[in-house]
Order: sequence, then structure tokens, then C-alpha cells
Amino acid sequence: MVKNRDPFPREGAFIMGRVVDIQNQYIYVDLPDYDGLPSEECAKGMIHISEISSRWVKNIRSIVRINQRIVLRVVKVVPDKGQIDLSLRRVNSAQKALIVKEHKYANKYVNLLQFLTETEGIDISMDEAYKLIGWPIKEQFDFYQEAVEALKEEGEEILDDLENIPEDVKRAFLKIVDENVEVSTVSIIGKLKLVNTSGDGIDKIKDTLNEVVNVIEAPMETRKLTLSYIGAPFYRLEIVSKDYLDAENILSDTLEVLENISSQNNGKFEFIRD
Repeated sequence: MVKNRDPFPREGAFIMGRVVDIQNQYIYVDLPDYDGLPSEECAKGMIHISEISSRWVKNIRSIVRINQRIVLRVVKVVPDKGQIDLSLRRVNSAQKALIVKEHKYANKYVNLLQFLTETEGIDISMDEAYKLIGWPIKEQFDFYQEAVEALKEEGEEILDDLENIPEDVKRAFLKIVDENVEVSTVSIIGKLKLVNTSGDGIDKIKDTLNEVVNVIEAPMETRKLTLSYIGAPFYRLEIVSKDYLDAENILSDTLEVLENISSQNNGKFEFIRD
């Protein structure tokens, strides 16, 4: 279960809820990610029939069912009364997809901390894990996905910046992240044809390849450019990134470098995308 520092969600937030009761005019939901009032097992919310759909609703049960998990927008919160008014109709498909994905990463984040508390030789409770690692790291990122992927890519640097973390706890957590987190990537692959008929053409081609490889100044597993020899005059070019837009930007920078170098040393190039 995802844990939130605040017992109630903020107004305007998109959250995940579970349908627990359906009446003629209302849907009642549990919000397991929030503690709610001290007397409650978790925070609870309500959706008025007017907030279920932009169309007229004849039968609420045709839209939701008991135990269904749904993405909702918080309309109003009255903490001292434990009142949370929610809306289903104010959530579009893109927002729903984002929150479903974010909730998946939030659960992943919780699991990483849980694995730490279960590690042999590490004596730490879940509350201590949140205090030492969970909350300080999450506060640096807007989304759980960003936090989880950053831990995979630069976890040692992130943990080194935190205070009062025992070295054995740090090592154990980094090992857990390494074994349990995979960052999804996309690739652009193609053949690069390089030709230079100058007397020192081979050296100029080597210089060109070095410039291409350096398009990404600080390569990492989820953002890199690699070249491999196929057979003169062809080379395999692969660009890896976490999203297509960034990959296309890297390719654009690469082609610009090739254009500039080729115009200066009488070379020619061609990129053939697979």
C-alpha cells in the first residue's frame, strides 16, 4: 500500500480510490493511500451523482462496481470532519493513464523500502526506512516514477547526499534497487555510411566517429549512443533513451555534428534508419 505523509489528499489532486458502496445518489470510496481521521482505517470519500459523468446517469452501477479501483479528482477536503468530496467526471483519459502508471511506481517504491526492512542483517522498521530514505528522496521529485528511475541511474549519489544513513543500510538499499528496478528505454537504430577519399581519410573518419560518440557528454545505461563497425564504409549507430523525443533530439544533434565535420574535411555521410 502506498504511504502518504499527509492523512488527507489536497484539493485538485488526482488519486486512486476503491469503491466500497453504491447508493442512488452517491458512490462511497476508500482511499487506502491516506490515513484519514485517527478513528478510520483509511481516509474515505464520496462522489455525488452529479460528479460521476458529464452525461445523465440512469444507473450508477452501470458505471462502477463494488471493489473497483478508479482514478478520481479531489474537489473538496474538510480534514477535521474527514470529509472528502471527489469527482469521476473531471478525470480525462490521459490523467487516468498517468495516475495508474504513477500508482504502479508508487507501489514499487514502497516495495523497495519493504525489501530493505526484510534484508538479513539490517535492523530497520518501515517507519525508520521512510524517515531515513523514503521521505527525503520523494521530496526531491514530483513523481514516484522519477524517484524510482533516479535511484536506478544515480542511486549512490542520491543516497550520499542524505544524512544519517548507516553505510550498511545504504549498501543494502542500493543492491535492492539494482536487483529490482528496470528503467524502460526506446532505441533508434540505423546504419551510418562514412566516406572520405582524402589521403588521410581513415584518420578523418576516426576523428568523425570520436566526435559522434561524444554527442552525449555523460552517457548512462538509459541514455547513450553507441557505434559498432559493420564493414567499410558502414557502422551501426544505436541511440538509447527513456523517451522517443529525447532520442530524436540526440539523433538530430548527431546528424548536425556529421554535417559540420563532413563539410570541413571533404567527407560524405549517410544515415539509414532501420
